[in-house]
Amino acid sequence: MARESRFSHENLNRKVAEYLREEILWSGRFRTGQHIQEMEIAEELNISRAPVREALRELEHQGIVNYLPRRGTFVATFDHDDFQEIADIRFMIESRVIDILVGEGRLGPEDFRRLRGLIDQMVSISRSDSPLEEKISGYSEKDVQFHRYIWERSGRKWSLKILTDIFYQLRLAMMQDMILEQDMVRSAEMHYEIIESLERRDAEGAKKMLLRHIFSLWKERSRTEDH
Repeated sequence: MARESRFSHENLNRKVAEYLREEILWSGRFRTGQHIQEMEIAEELNISRAPVREALRELEHQGIVNYLPRRGTFVATFDHDDFQEIADIRFMIESRVIDILVGEGRLGPEDFRRLRGLIDQMVSISRSDSPLEEKISGYSEKDVQFHRYIWERSGRKWSLKILTDIFYQLRLAMMQDMILEQDMVRSAEMHYEIIESLERRDAEGAKKMLLRHIFSLWKERSRTEDH
C-alpha cells in the first residue's frame, strides 16, 4: 500500500507540473517575472501545497521558474545574452540530431508527410486573423511538435530531454517580446526548406536552414530590445 501511495503522489506531482507548464507557456495566464503563489494553485486544484511545491521544483530544474529565498517562486526572465546562449546550445545539439537522421536514414515518406502537416498548420496559424498573442501560442505549440518529432526519431534520449528543456526556455523568452507577424510567417515557411534538405539527405543544408530559423527569432528579439 505504501508503494502504491508513493506512486500516486509522484503522479500527482507530474500532473501539477504539466498543468503549470501549460499555464505558463501556452495559456498566457502567467507572465515572465510574475510571482506564482503556491497556496493559490493548491486551492485552485483542491490539493495540498506539497505537490505544488514539488511541481515547481521540477519547473525550476527546467529553467521555467526561479526560486528566490524568502520571496517565493517567479516565472523566469531572460535577457539578450541568455536568449543567444540558449539558442547556441540548441543549434549545436540539434545539428548532431540532423547528422544522425541523415546518416542513418531514420526518416521515411510517412515521417515527411506528418512533418509537412505540422508545417502547414504553422503557416495557417501565422497567417490567420487571430490576435497576435494567440497566434504566437498556437505557432509555438506546433513548432514544438515538429522539432520534438525529429528529436524522437533520432533515438537520442538525452538529446531529447535537453532539447525539450531548452525549448521551454526559448518559448518563455519569445513571450517577453512578441515577434512580428511577418517574421512568424517567414519562420514557419523555413521549416519546408528544412524538410526538403532532409529528404535530399543534405545534412548541411538542413542545418543551415535550422540556423536561419532559430536566429530569425533572435534577430527580431534583438531589434525589439534595441528600441
